[in-house]
Amino acid sequence: MGKQVNINFYHRIVYPMNDSITFPLVSVIIPTYNRAASISDAIESVLYQTYPNVQLIVVDDGSTDLTEELVRKYKEAEYILQTHGGQGKARNNGLAYAQGSYIASLDSDDIWHPCFLEKCIAQLEKQQLDFVFANWLHVKDERRGYDFFLHARFLHPYAHGKNDAWINLDNEQLRSLYTDVCPSPSSSLVLRRSSMKNGWNDQVNIADDWCLLLDIILSKACKASFTFERLWIKQRDGKNICDGRDYFELMELLYGKDLETVLALFSHKLTEEELGTIRYNRAKAFICYAIRQFKRRIVASKSIRMPFKRPPISSSVFLLVIIELTKMRIRKVWSKYVRKKAPYTMDLIPIPDFTINGKLNASSRT
Repeated sequence: MGKQVNINFYHRIVYPMNDSITFPLVSVIIPTYNRAASISDAIESVLYQTYPNVQLIVVDDGSTDLTEELVRKYKEAEYILQTHGGQGKARNNGLAYAQGSYIASLDSDDIWHPCFLEKCIAQLEKQQLDFVFANWLHVKDERRGYDFFLHARFLHPYAHGKNDAWINLDNEQLRSLYTDVCPSPSSSLVLRRSSMKNGWNDQVNIADDWCLLLDIILSKACKASFTFERLWIKQRDGKNICDGRDYFELMELLYGKDLETVLALFSHKLTEEELGTIRYNRAKAFICYAIRQFKRRIVASKSIRMPFKRPPISSSVFLLVIIELTKMRIRKVWSKYVRKKAPYTMDLIPIPDFTINGKLNASSRT
């Protein structure tokens, strides 16, 4: 197997050596499709977890490369082969074999910090939560990435300037957050099995995690927690389900087909305000799509003809979106030409050296 990782990059939780302490089983599901180049790193990041009680399940979604051969080298991993059906179907297939009281799903191109499960389970147990999610380093190039939560900013209103390692969210806050955006992709999540009413939605293209979490949040008085600590690495290789897609394809699938499915599934559980938020975001995505099409010098009459069903947009929502987009543009022009302020750039961080086999090891590339 791979080289031993550096587990001291972050402070490790130290459990007292006491035979009376029990560690709940965590079932980790890795769905994969033609990821021979990265699957070993993902598997080894699970095997090198400091948490001592893990079931590892790898679900191969009909790969045609060397994925099966690579996975079968790891005796600790349960290998399941299915006909190609997408990541939602693969996760559900893995869930059928899962025996743990906690469930996590790591994408096969991502890497967990060695303390990821240890810290997540400790918070779940301490606060008796339904799920937790963690911040990540979003890879930009071979040497660097950016802190996703720092730049995304949609979680900042819930932090209130706290320096706590974990920030708790009640059901009202979760409803408000998740009807606006899904801040927790698969690799960031650990869920309590008993809180999962259903599995992942295998009828959507991208939003299977979002559907799963909305199903939990809208069905009960849910409690969760998140941390700004970066506990995993999200890679980008041009083949990612979300980040690897062309902008227009992403808009068509996520804000077109998937969001239509979300509305059909959950609209009866949403308040008018929550429905308004989703519709506003969908209208904004539609208008931005049309503007980008126009910028690409596509005939104006065609630029508003989306390949998916045009969402119904009231005149008031349309006006609000146009006003917001106009204000954003004015601020950008004012900053650039009047204040002569340098364009906003992300602060890039060196990729830490807790990765496997040196494939993302920053120290090995200097």
